[in-house]
Amino acid sequence: MSLPASVPASSSHRSDSPKRRRTDDADDVQPEQSASQLGSETPLALNERNTFSPPASRVSSSPKRSSSPTRETPIILRSAWPPVLTESLNGLKEAPPEHAERLGDRLAEGVDFGFIPYGLQHVIKNDPEVGHQTTKPADFDRSDTRSAEELSTIWKEAKKIFLNARDCKDGSRDENAWCDDVVRPLVQLAMELYGNDRWWFQSVQSQSINPLYLSTIPAPTLTDSTRRKPIDRKTDYALSYSHRDSNISALYKRLDAANNREIGHTLDTFTKRTALFSGFEVKPASGDHTEAELQMSIWIAASLRKKWELARIAQAQFEPTTMVEPAFTIVGHEHSVYYAFPREDLVSERSGVHVLGPDLDRFERLSTDSIRGIFRLVMLYGNLLKYGMDEGEDGYWGGFFRPILNQMAGISQDHVN
Repeated sequence: MSLPASVPASSSHRSDSPKRRRTDDADDVQPEQSASQLGSETPLALNERNTFSPPASRVSSSPKRSSSPTRETPIILRSAWPPVLTESLNGLKEAPPEHAERLGDRLAEGVDFGFIPYGLQHVIKNDPEVGHQTTKPADFDRSDTRSAEELSTIWKEAKKIFLNARDCKDGSRDENAWCDDVVRPLVQLAMELYGNDRWWFQSVQSQSINPLYLSTIPAPTLTDSTRRKPIDRKTDYALSYSHRDSNISALYKRLDAANNREIGHTLDTFTKRTALFSGFEVKPASGDHTEAELQMSIWIAASLRKKWELARIAQAQFEPTTMVEPAFTIVGHEHSVYYAFPREDLVSERSGVHVLGPDLDRFERLSTDSIRGIFRLVMLYGNLLKYGMDEGEDGYWGGFFRPILNQMAGISQDHVN
């Protein structure tokens, strides 16, 4: 079974670069480049009724500017090929799958009680820079045994995030400010407390998704009524399994040696050789939530399609419909949680990716507008990191991603050609 052909890199990795103006340029998709083929004779469909390919068509290779994301609503994603269906958790015709429910419960552990070290109780109450802060006795973890020095470092970071978030909101600051001054420090604090140095919070703002993993919609012209184009929208951040961790670095080297280098779903030279997890779309306080949801859905659906392909290449004994991955939208202060997973017969007997959220029942008002809210979010993202690197059968790394990558690392060049 052959691997996907190499694709030209779009840019080198730049994790700290400011947000660039997003462009909507996207090449129309050739049928022979559909994600169901990818250089392999085995389709990536869940069943024989469906593949990731659009209906056979002749398309031009010339670039065509696509419409703005505000016009490409989730309704268009639902009718795309393959479909992406984003729905609220409340009002579903069928209950969410058990694996999505279990993930939600896991992410919610400790988010509503015991999420602030007890040693910070008086500091929060008496620091004049943060002003009056409302907390509850159950918010504090009396079993926390961190030293005064550790607590001082945590408080310094949490306070800075709160002050930056307040300035961003009061000063009507743009998306770059929210990304650099609020979201990145928040997730990095969670990584310092819960990440065990195995994560990289990676900016993907300037990176394009490989069109092989994008949904397409009709783009007819006067001369070609069957022309199609991919729906390509970028997102802001993703977590990646850090190449600076010795075990993960060794795995990446084995993948390189087996010529299985492209394990990410972007065109970026660095990122496509990196194991990615989750995704974060950020907007300023005045930003559009629907647009954020659309961009997040496109990103996480493409990520799942890539991993689905990796599972097929590795011939892993794994049921794709049990794969679930969390993703997030952030609009100003407000953070929202979603769950994405492959699903058979999603829309009109076509398999695709189902995105459920936001989860408003488990995570009521996740916000950076208070110290209490910031510590709740640190706990949430800490739970996310723990799930992503859990070595057990119920963990994302141990139960799914690592076995697939290990299997791919053991495939010789003779087997993949």
